This record gives sequence, C-alpha cells and structure tokens, in this order.
Amino acid sequence: MPFLLPWEKTTCPFCFREFHLSEAPTRPFSYSGEWLPDVEMGEFLNQFPPPQQPPVTPPPQGIFSRWFRRFYVPVCRDQSPESGHRICPCCHMFLPQALGNWNRKSDIIAIVGSRSSGKSNYFGVLLKLLEQRYTAQLGFGMRPLPTFDVRSMRRVNSRELYEQRYGRRLFRDGRVIQQTERSAVDADIKIPLIYQLSRTRYHRGKEIHSSIDLVIFDAAGEDLNTMTNFEIFGRYAVKASGIIVMIDPFRYESIYRLLPPQVQAQIPNPTAMEGTPDDIIDYLLNAKINERGARPGQKIQVPTAIAMTKIDLLRGILPKNSTLLRETKHDGTFNAQQCQRKSGEMIDFLRNHGAGELEANIRSQFGNYAFFGVSALGHLPQGENLAQNLRPVNVVDPLLWILRQLQP
Repeated sequence: MPFLLPWEKTTCPFCFREFHLSEAPTRPFSYSGEWLPDVEMGEFLNQFPPPQQPPVTPPPQGIFSRWFRRFYVPVCRDQSPESGHRICPCCHMFLPQALGNWNRKSDIIAIVGSRSSGKSNYFGVLLKLLEQRYTAQLGFGMRPLPTFDVRSMRRVNSRELYEQRYGRRLFRDGRVIQQTERSAVDADIKIPLIYQLSRTRYHRGKEIHSSIDLVIFDAAGEDLNTMTNFEIFGRYAVKASGIIVMIDPFRYESIYRLLPPQVQAQIPNPTAMEGTPDDIIDYLLNAKINERGARPGQKIQVPTAIAMTKIDLLRGILPKNSTLLRETKHDGTFNAQQCQRKSGEMIDFLRNHGAGELEANIRSQFGNYAFFGVSALGHLPQGENLAQNLRPVNVVDPLLWILRQLQP
C-alpha cells in the first residue's frame, strides 16, 4: 500500500484532469457479468449511446475510510483480478498501473502545432527512432505501456496503437500520415501513447535507477485554432511537463519566397492560409496564464522546444557551413553543446529572413526554451507517397532536450 500526501494530486493521461488518487474508482480486470453503459466514458469519447463496460466500483464513502485513503490506498495488481484496475474518476479511462498505484510520476510531453507543420509524420518517426536507435545510444530503456483502442473499446499496448496510427503507413506502405482529424470527430485522437522511460546512472559510486511515464498526445491543429477550442482540447498542453511547439517556417512569406518555384508549387502558399504561425504560441500562453494565474510579465518556465519543421527544404538556401542540416551526434549522452549552437543558428536565420518576431515573442514570454530545425521525412513527398527512403533530420533533439531539462 503506497503512502500518499493528502493534498498531492495526480493527472489523468487521457482527460488531463487532476484528482487525489483516493477519489479514483476501480473497474474489474476480468468480468463475466452484465456490462453497463458508461456515461462518463461516453462523454469523453463523444459517443452516444455510451459504450458498454464492466461496472465501476466507487471508492469507500465512509468518513473514516475517506480520511484513511488520503494517506493510504490499496495496490491494484493485474495478477489479482478481484482488486480491480484504478480508473480516472472524470473520464473512466484506465490509469497506467504504476500511475494508478502512485509508484511513478507521469511527465506529459505535449506536441502542438498547426495543420501544415507535419506534426503527425514527426510523431511517427520520432517514436520509431527512439525505440530502435537512441535508447541504446543514450543508455535508457523504453517500454510501451497499455493505452486504449477506441475501435475495439479495450486496453491495448501502446506499440500496437502506434502501428495502427503511424508505423504501418510510414514504414511498411511508404506513405505519409494523413492530416489529423479533429478530436471532436475522431475520438481516437484523444487517446495518447504511453511509454515508460527508465535509466540507470551512477552517483558517487551508487547506482541510481529512475523512470517516468512518457505521455505523448497528438492533437489536431484545428483543435487549437481558437481560444475556445484550446481550452477544451489543449488541457494536455496546460498540464504538460514539457512542450514541443512545431512551426512551419514556410508560413512566413519572406521564407516561402526563398524556395524555388517548383517547390513553392508543392506546398501551401502562406497567403492562402488563415492565421499566422505565431497563433499557436499565443493560444498556449493564454491557456498557461489562465490555468496558473500567472502575473503579467511572469515567464512560463516549462521547458519549451520550438521545432521549425521541413528544414530539409532549406538545402541550397542555408550557408554551406550551416550545422542545421547535420545530424546531431549524441554519443552516450545528450549533446547539449551542439544543440545550443544549432539553436543560435536557427534564431539567426529567422531574424535575417523576416521572422524575428517569433524569437522575440518566445524570449519575452518563456524562461526555458530552445530552437530546433527538424525534418521527419528528409525530403518533399509526392502527394501521399514517399518519393524515397526516410532521411530524418534531428527529429529526436527537441524531446531529448526536454528530458534533459526534466532530470532531477
């Protein structure tokens, strides 16, 4: 039975509501009786009639039991079906086991960006590279944890859901990811992928093992295009421990005009698109300020990585000695020096090509940030088809930088 602090709250990795773990009901692991409509889950997934699920057992309601559970809660184990599985009291989604037992903190990494930023392709390539290359290179473990499949209405492994959403299309079929549907329409987009990251390091001759639950949530750009929608669908960004803001640099007309005409014809013209690249920053700032009650002029301290996408299209435009198109070498540890140098070069590029207001806005509002140039595909696709093999550029750098900032 893990000890708890009576005022300490956990955050649901699905609806991102905060609650004390003693308030969480349970649902049986295996159940052969009658299934009942789950109104709370139906509201969260925008499903009517509500989906049928095993019955929910509320936490004890007696005065003594409620007081006792503010300090002490029973452990829920998969091997003990009678104990049930702890679920969120707000959306009734299953909590990851370690989070539900208060054994590990969940760090939510939010990836936000406009529809033209290539966010879904970035997301698909990022997780594949982490699992296949960088876990071994940087010496940490990565294990997919259970999440939820809306199609089958059951818990599934995050790797299985990753393959459905990204892996098969990108790496088997050689096709780009379709633009993310609005989460008000496609409830599946409300479901994050959840991974456990673990690492062992040595301090003064002692072995120190640490692990976190990494919750990465892919929201549609249209869910963030007004302040009203951001308050509804952007709660995950407000609760995030780190944020990757993806911005298409070719939304700036001055940078778009640097491209050859044949390339301009294959990407959206910024004059035909609504809003500006800075809108996502403004929505994020307003949501953070409203949530935290920050004073005017108080900077946001959450680690924020500004990822300028499609950096591969700047080949032939950047100086020959530019480091932005060179893959960062992380040899056993995060290469902070090289990433800092690239951040400065990215800022100089924006200032010199009519987009300096983005850096000025970030600098005045955020206290812990860095700029990155990334490309998930490494080349311009032909419609939905990949013209050649993937050649990602510095895709993992923003996430590795955030993880470095979160280290104790």
